[in-house]
Amino acid sequence: MNSNGQNRGIIVIGGIVALAVVAAVVFIAVSLSSGGAASSNVDYSAMPQTRLEDGGFVVGNPDAPITLIEFADYACPHCQDYEPTMTRFINEYVKSGKAKFEFRIFPTAGGQTTYFVGSILVCMEEQKAGAFWKAHGRLFHDAASGNYDGNTLRQIASEIGVDYGEALNCSQNQKQVDNDVELGRALGVEGTPAVRVRYANGEATTIPSFERGGPTFEQLTVLVAAASQQ
Repeated sequence: MNSNGQNRGIIVIGGIVALAVVAAVVFIAVSLSSGGAASSNVDYSAMPQTRLEDGGFVVGNPDAPITLIEFADYACPHCQDYEPTMTRFINEYVKSGKAKFEFRIFPTAGGQTTYFVGSILVCMEEQKAGAFWKAHGRLFHDAASGNYDGNTLRQIASEIGVDYGEALNCSQNQKQVDNDVELGRALGVEGTPAVRVRYANGEATTIPSFERGGPTFEQLTVLVAAASQQ
């Protein structure tokens, strides 16, 4: 190859490398702009937060005619994929007071780690009101990034002002995840994500034709509209 050919080859290779560098920079910038592992597109603190008699965590207007119940595992890839639908639902319907959102931990892909995480979260909430939802807002992202263990919760606890050691001790006698799993099984939940509903009478039930998986946002919209007319 002559010198001109070599130069052209160098230019082409250099261009490819430059594009790769730009792509990497853009990817990092987008990740940082979304808040990284600490990101959450829902401000749970702006909505009423309550707990049911069995300890279930609920956010939203107490007088809303319908509650969407999600059974999920932070480490479940399908749950991570479904999270944008839940985020949109909360931002459009829970924030507006038209619905409530109830989250239940149902260990699948995460196994004992998710059971542990769920127990710690409850104990963090007992120390500081709102801690559960603050942690919930980022755990799906952290798990998808491979950051999902006791160290994850230790860091979150530090950021929101909770004593992790105290939460760890408390978790040894915590049975909330058992309650969540028991409810899920009573409602036919076998995998995650799974979505059920609770109407004004307080009873949880399955959604006709949607026993498995998560309904689309459009399908959830129909449910809210129907409940509002009852």
